[in-house]
Amino acid sequence: MPIRIQPKEAAWTGLRWLFALFFFGVGLIIAYCVMTGTPSPFVQPTAAAAALDRAFHESGIIEPPLAASYLAGGAALAVRRTAPLGLFLLAPAVTIIMLFDTLLAKLPVPGLSVPLVWAMLAVRHFEGFRCLWNFEQGH
Repeated sequence: MPIRIQPKEAAWTGLRWLFALFFFGVGLIIAYCVMTGTPSPFVQPTAAAAALDRAFHESGIIEPPLAASYLAGGAALAVRRTAPLGLFLLAPAVTIIMLFDTLLAKLPVPGLSVPLVWAMLAVRHFEGFRCLWNFEQGH
């Protein structure tokens, strides 16, 4: 008996996997750059964005935890059961992407589409966050 997947559920799963793959892939690139000392392959469109990106790379303190959060968040998001954890781990990075891309890089489409997709997935997996405010002592 074949398993039937509803088209709507398949679309949500595809969106979640694409978002997870994006973050995991970028996390791998950042981790590679950190480990090898290679400059970021991402070209920034404005002088302000390039200066901040260069400062992040040269400081050596931002990119390692950023890579870790992208890798952990992307991996967790790829699995339906741990998707809320992945969204939780990626929330700070998504906020920074929105501010960086929209205000510094002057790229409003990616700057606003990333948090929009994050919010859509967060609403879709809302039940997974419920335990954050319904915690009962002793359980």
